[in-house]
Amino acid sequence: MSTEVPQLDILETSKEKFVNLISELNDSQFHSFQEFVQSALDEYHGQLHHHGDGDHDDEDMETEQHDGKFQPVSDAKMMRLGRMIKDLRTRVPISAEAPGEKTTIPDTPEFKGFTEQNTVHVDGFLFSEEDVDDLVDEGKMSRNYCLDCGSRNVAPLNFISHSASVLQLQFLYQVALADKVKDKVIVDVGSRLGAVLYSGHLFTRASKLIGVEINEWFTKLQQDMIKKYKMDDRVQVMCKDIQSMPELLSKEADIVIMNNVFQFFNELPTQQQIWKFVRAETKKKSGLLLVTLPSLQEQLKEAGMSASKLMRGWVKEVKLDYDGGWFQDLNDDELEEIKQVHLYRVV
Repeated sequence: MSTEVPQLDILETSKEKFVNLISELNDSQFHSFQEFVQSALDEYHGQLHHHGDGDHDDEDMETEQHDGKFQPVSDAKMMRLGRMIKDLRTRVPISAEAPGEKTTIPDTPEFKGFTEQNTVHVDGFLFSEEDVDDLVDEGKMSRNYCLDCGSRNVAPLNFISHSASVLQLQFLYQVALADKVKDKVIVDVGSRLGAVLYSGHLFTRASKLIGVEINEWFTKLQQDMIKKYKMDDRVQVMCKDIQSMPELLSKEADIVIMNNVFQFFNELPTQQQIWKFVRAETKKKSGLLLVTLPSLQEQLKEAGMSASKLMRGWVKEVKLDYDGGWFQDLNDDELEEIKQVHLYRVV
């Protein structure tokens, strides 16, 4: 006689256990648990249906290989970028936040445990890991915070940056977009300090680099830098909401760059609205290149959207070779840093 439990009984027992489990949670715990369950179900669905809609099913997504080209950058240009960075450090606080700017730590698994108390904003364009070490040595910053004020019970701080690092920008222009920028129009959505624009002016022969920044203080800062360093021949910044400029994405841009531009500054419904707008407008220009940090899949998922559904019929990923020996002596942390850069082509 078979002792196998009927599948229907297993299903009903599982339902009962699940209901009993969630009944033990309070309201705040339920919200976090709901996100966990949804994330787990999405991941399991992708593994179970290898040719289905799983967000992690890279083999199911249309891809193409990067051509392996590399664009050198002279020491003189790197030194000039270094001077701009030193100048910016005198104009903005270490956090590189605008006066009165409000950022929100996303309520997602990636940032679980991050709070205002244990999180520090340090701009990755202005300060490398070595720079942070120097600031710590000088007593201008700490890597730890006190769990019990006045005691030795401390824990490591979490660091968040809202700009691409110099290394990421080098990989972006020297590898990912190496031979794809000449005479093209680059649009940086949420240009903030202007890191993408300044490095693009130095490293490429793009015909135009356009920054779209909704914050007036950041817009003025960029305009001052552009004028001071004589970049206004090809660089411009507009204080606008990208949603008010559909033709910039659908007609003028050849390359659109977005560095985690919405997650820390908008609630989920607004993030979803903007992503749908970006998809609708860029989809009108086949061949347009889209660069995101981190991956488009990750950003859409963090916005509570189905990456596989949105990306289907919109873009295919250009697979980049991160470990191709482009830069000498990269450590593991630096390799992970450039792996945040992802390139897509509108189909």
